[in-house]
Amino acid sequence: MARSSHTRAAREPFPTREAVILVTVALVFRLVYWLLASNSLFLQTPVVDGSFFDIWARTLAAGRVFQAEVFFKPPLYAYLLSWFYKAGFSLTGVLILQMLVGSATVLLTFLSGRLVFTPRIAFSGALILAVLPILPFFETQLLAETWTTALTMGSVLLVLKTVTGKSSAPGRTLLFAGLLMGIAALGRPNLMLLVATVAVWLWWRGRSKTQPAGQGYGTGSVILLLAGFLLAVSPATIHNLKYGEFTLISANLGANLVAGNSDEADGVSALPVGVLWDDLQLQTRQQGAGNPVQASRYLTGKTLSWVGANPGRALALMGKKALLMVNAQEGRNNINPAWFARQEGVFLLARWWPATWLMLPPAILGLALFRRWRPGANLLLWVVVIQAAGVLPFFVNARFRMPLLPLLALFAAAGGAALIELWKAGDRRGLAVRLGLVAALFVTVNVDWFGLGAESWLARDWFNQGLIHSRPYEDRKPDPVQAERSFRRALELDSDAVDFNERLGAFLLGKAQPLVKAGGMGVRQKDWANASAALGRAEPLLTEARGLHRHAVEVFPRSYRSWINLGVSGKWLGDVRAYQADIALAHSDTAAARTAAIGALRYYMGSVQGYQKSIEIDPGLEDSKRSINQVFDSVMALPGLDQSITDFQRRAAREIRNGNQGRR
Repeated sequence: MARSSHTRAAREPFPTREAVILVTVALVFRLVYWLLASNSLFLQTPVVDGSFFDIWARTLAAGRVFQAEVFFKPPLYAYLLSWFYKAGFSLTGVLILQMLVGSATVLLTFLSGRLVFTPRIAFSGALILAVLPILPFFETQLLAETWTTALTMGSVLLVLKTVTGKSSAPGRTLLFAGLLMGIAALGRPNLMLLVATVAVWLWWRGRSKTQPAGQGYGTGSVILLLAGFLLAVSPATIHNLKYGEFTLISANLGANLVAGNSDEADGVSALPVGVLWDDLQLQTRQQGAGNPVQASRYLTGKTLSWVGANPGRALALMGKKALLMVNAQEGRNNINPAWFARQEGVFLLARWWPATWLMLPPAILGLALFRRWRPGANLLLWVVVIQAAGVLPFFVNARFRMPLLPLLALFAAAGGAALIELWKAGDRRGLAVRLGLVAALFVTVNVDWFGLGAESWLARDWFNQGLIHSRPYEDRKPDPVQAERSFRRALELDSDAVDFNERLGAFLLGKAQPLVKAGGMGVRQKDWANASAALGRAEPLLTEARGLHRHAVEVFPRSYRSWINLGVSGKWLGDVRAYQADIALAHSDTAAARTAAIGALRYYMGSVQGYQKSIEIDPGLEDSKRSINQVFDSVMALPGLDQSITDFQRRAAREIRNGNQGRR
């Protein structure tokens, strides 16, 4: 009898009309978004994490090994993307496909909502989700969230079908639910916490004597859920075991913990790829961490030690992250949504457009009233809470909140329905209390507590745009003029960002290098006019670059790349002055030659100091040691026009004889 009950329940008519409306609205909304945003360079060139996955996927598609070690980042998206590239998809094709997947998530949300709420609430919640602009914002980036969110919602739908007695084979349904959640976890490992929670919830509910008839599933079915999950993640686990470490999916726990819990952590930002990331990798190597797992263990231990030593700061950060989780400001990650609204004209992402700022207050009310609806609402509440809890130890931004939005949209519709119900029932007191709560939530949610809407938060986007302009991608050629313009704008907005100083400084060094070479060539060919012109153009570039790198090491003294570039800029400035001394001597201007030679010596000494500082930070920098030798060679070639020069040359000669110049 139980089986026939399940079978009859499972054959309820599919809500075709509502499904078509929702998918159509979602697709039309995404079409509008695409028309507004598709001309942006950020949709034509992957940046930050998107760039990493793009390189990884193209390497795999070419049949090469990307990293012969334990997975550091979750592997799902890189392999998925490589399959699309092999099938002939372009970047644009992948992004369009992801918008279709996002539209499918709307449908999955609707079907899940019908199993818990009324059909009207389910439809309204899915409709809210269909027009949330933050979803197509992420769907048009090379990131895993579009896929992991769809897979998670598919898993939730299957679990709900089991809980509500809509499945004729609960064990098999839960097995597939576990498979979907496991595949999603390959792209978002904190879902491991969610599958464990769902398993415990199902086990606890399954043993309840009050469980409704016809909705039975036993411990064996719950085991099948876990088995499906482990089966799905097993390829990653086997890969990691191949390299000698038992890690279920990936080994980026420690890096994410450090990013969210340190003296520099702001609760919303990842460690950007650049100077800080390079230093983190250097620290782990210097601690003997030879692979990503060992590095993660070291960084996890470092974070726990910091939390133990700074409990007040850690609690304050946790509170900030909890508030960020429910704040209407879409914290940036890789790209700031506000960039598209302010710089690209994508008004759907503007602050006034109906979006999370309007959805979150009734959603929180709906979560608080979960007992009003079917038992599955309890499960959905836990899915939201556990996914949020899985983010809080790290850092909170729009990208990490995105997977919560499908269920929050349903709870927002449920909260709104509860208010309408009170109004129709004439319960003015109950309505006033709940409206007061929503109003308080509206204020709390919509205050920009941490200044995330400030223009300075666009600095990293200007910087990333500069990176795009400075590098080729597919058929697009670099645009050095626009690159420099973008780098300078980033520095205007945040003058103390070590990456901005370092990158613009390196960019200017790149502009100066051919000029220094041209000046040297002109001197050797006795083409004094052209040599002087080239050196005159190179000197201000090198001087500015030197100042930028000096500021970078003032902000972050462990920036060994900045110390190296101080060495480079000092060497080339010394060369400029040495060539100017040669030009002056050729024109019998001994006084000018002496001044230039003394200047060259000072720059060369500064260059050596820069290289030495880089070696102090990373003793393995063999290039810096060789560069010091080259500086000494340049010192020895200076004309002995001053006592300070000849004295230094004698000391340098002794260093060269003793073989110590590269170790000073």
